[in-house]
Amino acid sequence: MSVRRTPPQALYEPQVGELVRDAKHGLTGEYQCPGFGKYPTVLLRPVGGGCEWETPASEIQPILPASQLEPALKGGPGGRPRGRGSA
Repeated sequence: MSVRRTPPQALYEPQVGELVRDAKHGLTGEYQCPGFGKYPTVLLRPVGGGCEWETPASEIQPILPASQLEPALKGGPGGRPRGRGSA
């Protein structure tokens, strides 16, 4: 019996200094460079500086520009803010 394999997804390739989300560690960081691990990895640095960390390249995700986040911040299509005091 053979196992059906799905083709690998293309890895996201950010620009140096771009903010990305590290899904494995639940952190946001600035992309520094490709990593040096056995498998494709990247090096990220905390926003504002600090020690770099290495994470699998398959675990990084782009962060949406503010213009794409704006509707969510305003409360969606109706423009009503969500959260405390909105009933």
